[in-house]
Amino acid sequence: MGLVLWHWFLLLFTLVSSSWSLNSDALALLALSKNLILPSSISSSWNASDRTPCEWRGVLCDRNTNVFSLDLSSSGVSGSLGPEIGLLKYLVVLTLLNNSISGAIPPELGNCSIMLDQLDLSDNSLSGEIPESLGNLKKLSWLALYSNSLDGEIPEWLFKNQFLQDVYLHQNNLSGHIPSSVGQMTSLRSLWLHENGLSGVLPDSIGNCTKLEELYLLDNQLSGSLPKSLSLASGLKVLDATGNSLTGEIDFHFENCKLEIFILSFNNQLRGEIPSWLENCSSLTEFALVNNSFSGHIPASLGLLSNLTYLLLSQNSLSGAIPPEIGNCRSLLWLELDTNMLVGSVPKELANLRKLQKLFLFSNFLSGVIPADLGVNSRLLHIDFSNNSFTGGIPPYICSGKRLKVLHLGFNLLTGSIPSDVADCPSLERLMLQNNYLTGPIP
Repeated sequence: MGLVLWHWFLLLFTLVSSSWSLNSDALALLALSKNLILPSSISSSWNASDRTPCEWRGVLCDRNTNVFSLDLSSSGVSGSLGPEIGLLKYLVVLTLLNNSISGAIPPELGNCSIMLDQLDLSDNSLSGEIPESLGNLKKLSWLALYSNSLDGEIPEWLFKNQFLQDVYLHQNNLSGHIPSSVGQMTSLRSLWLHENGLSGVLPDSIGNCTKLEELYLLDNQLSGSLPKSLSLASGLKVLDATGNSLTGEIDFHFENCKLEIFILSFNNQLRGEIPSWLENCSSLTEFALVNNSFSGHIPASLGLLSNLTYLLLSQNSLSGAIPPEIGNCRSLLWLELDTNMLVGSVPKELANLRKLQKLFLFSNFLSGVIPADLGVNSRLLHIDFSNNSFTGGIPPYICSGKRLKVLHLGFNLLTGSIPSDVADCPSLERLMLQNNYLTGPIP
């Protein structure tokens, strides 16, 4: 008999000798509570004189008085999760999220392999590696271990599960590669792996996850290109790989695009042109390619995306003119095209974006006059047109919305006087007009 089993035997014998009426699941829970410290509001109901634990707080039983649910979420539980959890053979739901539980995930949890469907240990202080034994939970459809301090690699066996639908491992200290077995999760809908230390490439097998809807990879150390097989995940709604070291071009494409959020910004080195198939993404609300090496023109077809709220394409090598069709994106809140090689004038259609709050066009080669109606119909908070070659005057009603906080028009070729509308702007916090040819008094 192993030391762990011997420990269980002695503990259960002690409990049985004082509570002969308790069933085995109740004994297991009482043994579990020796290390899992429960607040009095819960422990007071865990009565050793009861025959079953079915009336205990946080516990649900089936018709045979087997415990099928242990839900102690957001209950102020501390201590550690002991190996006794593996004795609850008929457990379907184990939810301990948002507590102060520390220590390692016990490998014995893998013994709950008969029926366990939902496992949520997120938002605790768990440490150590994810046990290989969790790969035994073949009925598992929901796995949430996020917001802990787990380290080590993701076990290959963990992803060899055709029933897993939602996997949340983000905000840990996980390292190593994303297992190639990810393609065996053929029912997968959500895969959240962000804010870890994962490296290597996104496996080509991800294309087998044809039901995938959410893929969060941001803030890792992933490299290589995004696999072309992503095209098979035609129902993908969210792809966020910000803050990695990705390279290559966007080779995947979606004909019947369902994308709502598409973000590949910061620290990546992606190149090529902005994909033309984006015009099919009528549900797209956030599109960001900031700080990459994209080139070519901004597609006029982006103007077809009527639900777009964030269009962030700054810090690339984009050239050509700003398409006036962008003015059709009437839901835009934030337009960021700065630090590129754009030329030409600012389309007057941008002045019609009534919801626009932030407009960044600085550090390009733009010229011509700033649209006279800019600020008249919108609620602009932040305007930065600096480091261009704009001529003419400052639009007279640029602060008509009375919400403008930052106006940066420095390093241009502007002439004329400072409009009184700017001087009377009650919300203005920063005004930068240096290196122009402005004349007249300061209002």
